[in-house]
Amino acid sequence: MHFISIVGALAFATGIQGWTKDGQGNWVANNNWWVIRGTNVHESCTRMNDNTVIYRNNEACAYWTDGAGTIKRGRCKLTNQNPSTASCV
Repeated sequence: MHFISIVGALAFATGIQGWTKDGQGNWVANNNWWVIRGTNVHESCTRMNDNTVIYRNNEACAYWTDGAGTIKRGRCKLTNQNPSTASCV
């Protein structure tokens, strides 16, 4: 049991854990950007744990903005510029 908790703590401390729950039990993404299949994607506009881009505009998104627990909630906005982006606004 101690081994599992140590691995979990190390994963969280090193930023491996991309999503964590807020006080109400909702999953919230970190404030990270990724390039997935040529699209610049904010982590909150991906499916949790599989890096699938949300390709529908106006889908709900949320991410941590600082270490104090501030959460930005918004909607995913997709652009077809070059490169295309999926951002939480």
